[in-house]
Amino acid sequence: MLKPEKRRPQKRFWLIPSDLLALAVVTLVLGSMLLANRQAERNFTQNLRLKTSERMAVSTSQLEADLEENLKLVEGLGLALSIEPEIDANRFGRLADKLIEGHNAIASIALARDLKITMVYPLEENSEAIGLDYRDRPEQLAAIQKALLQRGPVVDGPIPLVQGGSALLAYYPLFDGEESQVWGLLSAIVDLEDLLADRTITERYPDLELALAKNDAGGSPVEVLFGPPSVFEADPVTQPIDLANTQWTLAAAPRTGWTQPARMAVPRQVLIGTIGFVIIAAVAGIAHLLRLRLHTLTKLGRLSRRMQLALDTSKIGVWEMDVASGEAIWDQRMYTLYGRTPDCAEAPMQIWFDRLHPDDRQKERARMEITVAEGKEFRNTFRIVMDDGDIRHMQAFGAFFRDPGGNEQVVGVNWDITEDVRLHEDLKRANVEARQKNQALEEAQKVLRHNALHDALTGLANRRYLAEAFSDRKKGQSPELTEPPYAVLHIDIDRFKEINDTLGHAAGDAMLRHSANMLRSIAGSRDFLARIGGDEFTLVTHWNGDVERLTRLAQEIIRALGRPLNYGEHQVRVSASVGIAWMDEDTVNMRDALVNAGIALYEAKRMGRNQFVIFDATLRNIAITNKKVADELLAALEDDQFEVFYQPQISARTLEIQGVEALVRWRHPTRGQLAPSHFIGTAETTGSIARIDAVVLKKASAQFQAWRQDGIALPHISVNISAQRLIDPALLQSIAESQLDPGQLCIELLESISFDDQDTSLETAVSAIKSLGVDVEIDDFGTGYASILSLLSLSPKRLKIDRQLVLPITTGQSQRRLVASIVEIGKALGIEVIAEGVETAEHVRILRELGVDSFQGYFFAPPLSGNALESFVRERGWFRCLGEGPERFEDASE
Repeated sequence: MLKPEKRRPQKRFWLIPSDLLALAVVTLVLGSMLLANRQAERNFTQNLRLKTSERMAVSTSQLEADLEENLKLVEGLGLALSIEPEIDANRFGRLADKLIEGHNAIASIALARDLKITMVYPLEENSEAIGLDYRDRPEQLAAIQKALLQRGPVVDGPIPLVQGGSALLAYYPLFDGEESQVWGLLSAIVDLEDLLADRTITERYPDLELALAKNDAGGSPVEVLFGPPSVFEADPVTQPIDLANTQWTLAAAPRTGWTQPARMAVPRQVLIGTIGFVIIAAVAGIAHLLRLRLHTLTKLGRLSRRMQLALDTSKIGVWEMDVASGEAIWDQRMYTLYGRTPDCAEAPMQIWFDRLHPDDRQKERARMEITVAEGKEFRNTFRIVMDDGDIRHMQAFGAFFRDPGGNEQVVGVNWDITEDVRLHEDLKRANVEARQKNQALEEAQKVLRHNALHDALTGLANRRYLAEAFSDRKKGQSPELTEPPYAVLHIDIDRFKEINDTLGHAAGDAMLRHSANMLRSIAGSRDFLARIGGDEFTLVTHWNGDVERLTRLAQEIIRALGRPLNYGEHQVRVSASVGIAWMDEDTVNMRDALVNAGIALYEAKRMGRNQFVIFDATLRNIAITNKKVADELLAALEDDQFEVFYQPQISARTLEIQGVEALVRWRHPTRGQLAPSHFIGTAETTGSIARIDAVVLKKASAQFQAWRQDGIALPHISVNISAQRLIDPALLQSIAESQLDPGQLCIELLESISFDDQDTSLETAVSAIKSLGVDVEIDDFGTGYASILSLLSLSPKRLKIDRQLVLPITTGQSQRRLVASIVEIGKALGIEVIAEGVETAEHVRILRELGVDSFQGYFFAPPLSGNALESFVRERGWFRCLGEGPERFEDASE
């Protein structure tokens, strides 16, 4: 039988911690040597740059003084010429001769009237420049315009000259009269070579190389005027020269460069290297001694194996068992896990078996016997019962090995996984609860959807439902509705405001419910009835060409609504006006029919009310006037007729101002100040709404900055954004230009903006807005059709409960429960809730009990101008509405 060839054991080399420490020290020493040399070189360079900078300061001062002196001479001549606009050539020559005499840096002078040179000095060398029109010299015109704009001298160049060559030019505008009107321009050519040839600049420091460059608008040198361009590439020392609205840069660098000469660097490097070598030799000796010491520690292998296994697992409850004898050794943690102490009289294996849960004993004993027989690693989970009856879940892991004596051993660990098991059970329960809550949310959503499409007071469909039911995209999808073509009856209750003013809003609400019931009794089974405004209703029926039927229907409505309502001790009477329109060849869609019915209603009210009017050709001309409103909106945008007012939002907990909402008003030149209801509809249909939104955002941001500068530190400002503006690419730039910090600007989105369709452009736009640190609010919540999924996807900062839902909570329990459901949804989603339409102290009390975060409404303040709001904040005027301080309000609410 062949035996495998014995291989000579290979000598192994490995690194120990002391070796790594030695390598680290050697690396540190070598790095220190390198850093010391580099630091010495940097110190040399820094000292050389400091010395060069000091020498440069003298040169710069001299150059600036020379330039300033020459410019002052030109300026003096300009002052003299300013009072002589009719100066002749001889007079000009004498004055220029006196100026140039003894100042060879000024080569020539020219006088231009209306930007056209008429006189030059000296005439012989510069006669070709006479007649030059600066408007034909674009390279000079920019500097000239700058001089005229700044009403002072400007130096530019080098500029190519008509008479040949190039030079620096100084321009000085000439003014005449009390109003200082410009009548001419004085220009002087400055010879840069003569100016820089002075010994104080170019020859005082022969070891330096100098260069002068012209700066661009950003202050960076771009055009070298004097000296080699390579100076600017040699990391030079620079000095700025700012003179006559022109910026230059003077640069200097040693001719031998910035690096330290070898004759100075070598001795230092030798010294540092010697010190480093001594340190490295000492570290190597120490590392060798530590390696010898490590050899004596290898006899601790068995203990290291047990400790290492414990560290590789959970480090909880380490145990060891002899397979042959069945005896086990536990550490302190094992006894603690099983509720015993090491000094108890019980054997470890007996403790384990006694603690096992009765249902697990037989199974665990059998598993132990199989595990020992197989001799393989194992992992199992079981339960134990503590003395107090508490059930704990344990997990065990073990591995077999043979000790140096050949005995088979098992080493393992136990750890308590009770918390993990309970957490898993809690998660299962939470999952069940989440499904239950989700079902409740779905039910609440159904309620919200119903309320979004129905009027809370009368139960009729609202304006939004009307728009959706008859829109083109939903046509034919509502079989319960009447079939097209349609006839529309627009109904308005006359003198309804008088009921609110005399008997209160409760009486007005009762009349609205009474009117709704009357209309229900009149409408057909497939007619569509909606309340579209405060006291306005719309009845949509099928149009079969029978005008008499519509006339009888309108008369029946007027008679029904004219019947008295018994309210308390009063008999309340109203009348009704009705506008009638239908779809025909000129009116092909429902939207136009609604508009025409509204025009007919307006005509009925104008004619004395309590009657009906049918839309005809005469009234059609009235519709044309709507086009005039659209044109006026465009003119209003051009003439800046839109103003922004601000309504404060008050914290329900602290009663401090949480923010303000920006509200637009139209300062119409003939109709006075108009609320949004007078023009928003037209603006939306004509596409002007996005531009109006942009104006409001710009003005509101500027006002917010002004408040902060005046010490009014409001937390945030909210601005309404329409769907058209939301997808406008310019919106993000407008937000960035507002220069508001993150969290200071909040964008309000109407709940009617749907995010549930397949188009993701709106959701993408919202994400881009939020990435700029802008918060998002949902406005008029409860009147639209925002789903819970929409709220989750948008993750708004706040939602605002519409005032139509808030106003009735003082009298209706169902409305109060609805508001409470919205608040609960907001809290479940981590969204702040703001209540609009807070008009009474009772509103404040109820809403605070329901958990609303903030209030907004006329009880605290109407929309205010910027100055009025500043006074309101400084005077803390909202506390006057409460009649008591915030401390007493807090006590009363508890």
